[in-house]
Amino acid sequence: MKRILILTSITLAALTLLPLQVAATPISTTIDLNIVFAGSTPDGSAPWLRAQFTSSVGSNTGTLLLSSLMTGPDFEQGLSSIKSTVGWAFYLNQALSPSGIICTAGTCAGNGALYSASGFNTGPVPGTFNLAFGWSPSGRFMAGDTATYDLTFLSPLTGNPFVENDSNWSSVAHVQNIAGSCSGWIVSGDGTGADGSGPCTNVTVPEPGKLGMFGLGLLFAGLFLGLRRRYN
Repeated sequence: MKRILILTSITLAALTLLPLQVAATPISTTIDLNIVFAGSTPDGSAPWLRAQFTSSVGSNTGTLLLSSLMTGPDFEQGLSSIKSTVGWAFYLNQALSPSGIICTAGTCAGNGALYSASGFNTGPVPGTFNLAFGWSPSGRFMAGDTATYDLTFLSPLTGNPFVENDSNWSSVAHVQNIAGSCSGWIVSGDGTGADGSGPCTNVTVPEPGKLGMFGLGLLFAGLFLGLRRRYN
């Protein structure tokens, strides 16, 4: 009996001295952009873009990995100015700190990785998207590219901050150079109003030389008809 009491005392002392280690609840989400909202269908199979966010409940930080799964010459650009359309954007239900978006690897958004509670220009896609990325012409986000960002939030996370906005879309991207000359808006979520899924229809534009020859032909035809009427 005395031995049992001694062992019990030792166990209680150990529990008192050692802090309790409670495993944090992990947060892990994947956002696939696999719906054409408007415009042409990107090259390759859906999903064309993928975002993966990892963190844990109670943490103020998390990691966002952006990946392009497209093929061909397709790319994202955007945010050449604060009012221009985005390259890729998301909706967060928890605010980021003023300096809470840091690119750590990959093809970083040269035109900016920005957070704004009022949202950004997402063309025809409705709803607020408050986290936006834009790449410059010299550093476009192209097929096979990735970009890794560390995000810092103003308050500890209570769950996945990447959710659907008031139009039920969680992410949007403007894909350019589809089949060399077309573009399209792709989304992720359960919203409505998506009406694009068509192929890129290239429009042949005459070369300047051909346009000039065509104009001269019209000019001579007009002169010929004028002279004919004059002498008839």
